[in-house]
Amino acid sequence: MNQNRRLFLRNALICSLGFAAPISQVRSSISNSLVDEIRSHKKGIAVWWVGHNGWLIKSGNTLIGTDLPLETKERETPSPISAIELAEELDISFVTHEHSDHFERETSRILTEHGNCLFVMPASCSEAARMEVNIPESRIRVAEPRKPFDIGEVHIEPVRAIHGNSNYAVYYKANLEDCGYLITIGGKRFLQMGDSVLLEDQLFLKDVDVLFFSPTEHNTYIDQSVILINTLEPEYIFPQHRNTFKVNPENRFWTSAYPYEVKLRLSKSLQKRYHLLDMGEKKMIL
Repeated sequence: MNQNRRLFLRNALICSLGFAAPISQVRSSISNSLVDEIRSHKKGIAVWWVGHNGWLIKSGNTLIGTDLPLETKERETPSPISAIELAEELDISFVTHEHSDHFERETSRILTEHGNCLFVMPASCSEAARMEVNIPESRIRVAEPRKPFDIGEVHIEPVRAIHGNSNYAVYYKANLEDCGYLITIGGKRFLQMGDSVLLEDQLFLKDVDVLFFSPTEHNTYIDQSVILINTLEPEYIFPQHRNTFKVNPENRFWTSAYPYEVKLRLSKSLQKRYHLLDMGEKKMIL
């Protein structure tokens, strides 16, 4: 268990017994520790999980994030970093689709008002970005599946994503403009799947070093996740879409994941590449 997670659990336990500051102050102490860790990282590539599909990836002085749900009140587990702390550090914020657990409006509003990051998002999000979040047009880069582009030294390959739903079915309102991203930064290739059932667009990808995948009922679940991992054989495998939002019978199909069931079905060599990070935990990508 990483230092940030241990500190959170210790302080939360003390707080529950009535001997410490409120949980908001506990989050503040964790946030300060994490943002300092991110700032101090200068060499090599590192990733941090901030909950759900939210990842921070830093290579040298460049920091990018994916589907950051930092401020939503629907979280069961508080974010290990706040949007206001992240705003001045972040260079690019990637959004995969319009749903609020991925395009979290309050987080994006704070990043817009207090930072200078660019936003990469599909056309399905652009109207909400302008009308609801007031992101300037100059800071939005619209991504289209199968049409790669560059932002500075970051190479971006938008990958088609088709949203699933409960009962393992394709979502009735699935939007073909939604996408995942194959991101090349620091010489490594990171695949953020977004929310999608298994597609050949994903299976045809080559040289994926790092995989962020969602073993939920409405995404690649168990069998399809195993097929994906066995086909891509990434060096680092990170399950996501888990242990973040409040679970109830109506939303279980997207709030509950099956990362352990997937791992058990992998070969021993792939199991060694499989990493279940704690919230706020750092992992170096070598």
